[in-house]
Amino acid sequence: MDIKKKFGSASFGEDLILQALSCSPEPTSIYTGTEMTIQFANEGMLSLWGKDASVIGKALISAIPELEDQPFLAILQEVWRTGKSYSVTEAPARLIKNGVPVTDYFDYEYRALLDENNKTWCILNTARNVTLRRQHQQQIREKEKKEQGLMEEMAATLEELTATNDELNSSLHLLAESREQVRTIIEQAPVGIAMLKGPELIIDIANPTILKIWGHRLADVQGRPHEIARPELQGQPVNQWLREAFEKGERKTNNELSILLRHNDGLREAIVNSIYQPIFSTDNKVTGILIILEDITDQVLERRKSEKDQHMLSMAIDAGELATFYYEPKNNLFSGNALLKSWFGLADKDQLDLSAAISSIVEEDRERVMAAITEALSEESDGNYFIEYRIAHAQSPNGRLVQARGKVFYDAKGKAVSLNGTLRDITEQKAEEQRKNDFISIVSHELKTPLTSINAYLQLMQRQAFLTANTSYQDITMKSLRQVRNMKNLINGFLNISRFDSGRMMIEREVFDLKELFAELEDEFKLRINSHQIVADLTQSLSIAADPNKISQVIQNLVENAAKYSPIGTQITFGYLPTANQEVEIFVSDEGMGIAEEDRDQIFERFYRAGKDKVGTISGFGIGLYLCREIVELHNGHITVESNSAGGTTFKVRLPAQ
Repeated sequence: MDIKKKFGSASFGEDLILQALSCSPEPTSIYTGTEMTIQFANEGMLSLWGKDASVIGKALISAIPELEDQPFLAILQEVWRTGKSYSVTEAPARLIKNGVPVTDYFDYEYRALLDENNKTWCILNTARNVTLRRQHQQQIREKEKKEQGLMEEMAATLEELTATNDELNSSLHLLAESREQVRTIIEQAPVGIAMLKGPELIIDIANPTILKIWGHRLADVQGRPHEIARPELQGQPVNQWLREAFEKGERKTNNELSILLRHNDGLREAIVNSIYQPIFSTDNKVTGILIILEDITDQVLERRKSEKDQHMLSMAIDAGELATFYYEPKNNLFSGNALLKSWFGLADKDQLDLSAAISSIVEEDRERVMAAITEALSEESDGNYFIEYRIAHAQSPNGRLVQARGKVFYDAKGKAVSLNGTLRDITEQKAEEQRKNDFISIVSHELKTPLTSINAYLQLMQRQAFLTANTSYQDITMKSLRQVRNMKNLINGFLNISRFDSGRMMIEREVFDLKELFAELEDEFKLRINSHQIVADLTQSLSIAADPNKISQVIQNLVENAAKYSPIGTQITFGYLPTANQEVEIFVSDEGMGIAEEDRDQIFERFYRAGKDKVGTISGFGIGLYLCREIVELHNGHITVESNSAGGTTFKVRLPAQ
């Protein structure tokens, strides 16, 4: 190659490029031919291989025989044949250094450099040993996942920028064949690159990436002094830094520099990483400046948002008096915040480990807690962790009841890496719930006694009214008995809530025919509910193993609910049908007011009443659907609702048939 012809300047020649590339700390090598003859390798690459300069000029496998059973030669030959570059991160490579086999991990790239005929004339190999980085990332991965991911992404981006700068800068100084080849490398670079030459800092080369960042076209800036070509930088320090780098021969690096850049006919605020690298001649004089530039505006703004979100999360944790914990099963590492340590009887400066935490758990709860942790970390688990247990230690002999919630994070292979979560002190909450349930239970029992007497008196009056054919009294007593029955249902509902909360609600399974149960319920509904059309959709006999009384209570609640919230005279349909997976679906449909979308997720919560602005004076405490859900879940089933605010609601109950 005619260097002067290609470069246009004798001062920027082969020796200058070779000298600069040889000084590059980044491992770099060049191969040619299908045998991958090593035409060049700097000290960094020789050190990486564990070889000396004697390998230059040899075929790759002859020079480094330990690579023979590894994929590198095949990949290089594919790049040579197709002209398509290849890059990979954290790839393993087995090398022999000082006579010892070593397996390290590398980020490397095989870049095919093409001639004017689109044929590969050489392959540029750059590599970076990332073994320590990989080990470190494996230890901290998934911890503070979102924030850490963004932080690592920013660190990796900055590291990639610096590495790319070193690679391209060393390539610029070491490639001996032609300036056009250097231009090809720069054009294909993933970051902005420009070359300024002479004391006036004339823009000689500017790749498409940097032109996009600058907001200029090549024709408008090439061949002009940088300061004149980019007037938007007036009043900003960039040109002063470039002059100082040229005059002092010192590299200038800026990380996350805020700057105003040209955009259309105005300016835009941007955040960039930049490097201004002096270019030296063979006599050690500065002949120009190499600019490496990357626009990181979006990444920085996202990171700052993440930092703000993390700060808000910390404030929320403090405000909610939540203790946080982090557990790594591989290292048996357990840590937590100051509140967690205080709950386990430790000072903030004390070291917390899993054994200390377990020892503070009340003895009868320890095995259950360990089982819950093991289950959450198992491969069959959905990764969710939830348990309530008691803590007691010397500084807090009365102890406290805590509720733990957590989530397991996994690595790329699906292995559990950590269990992160929170603890909440629910001692007072549980005590309050117990007091409330005790009150409900006592009051409900006390109310049932006079109601039983009232019901007996009303039945006696009803019998007398039938005997005397007094239709007026018959109607009054029937309505009175219906209200007594409603009151009993409310009281039984409160008693059932108390039983659920105390764990005393039991189901007694037996095999029975749904058709018979539904036929009985149809007769009962038609006698009791004469304000609506009751339709039972009875198809076939269908046996199910469940508690018939509890299932009957669910259907009664759903049908009575439908009657309360549907216009008089409309139809209420209830029935059942078999489904796949050995399940049975029970449904109750009405033509009522419907349930708004915002109410559907809460409709089964205790004491919740949907559409409170629409129900008017409709009686109820909002416990019927809650009881239905609890009974269904005791049967290992689930209940759903389909509705819309325009009208019509269908409740569906799915139960296992056996």
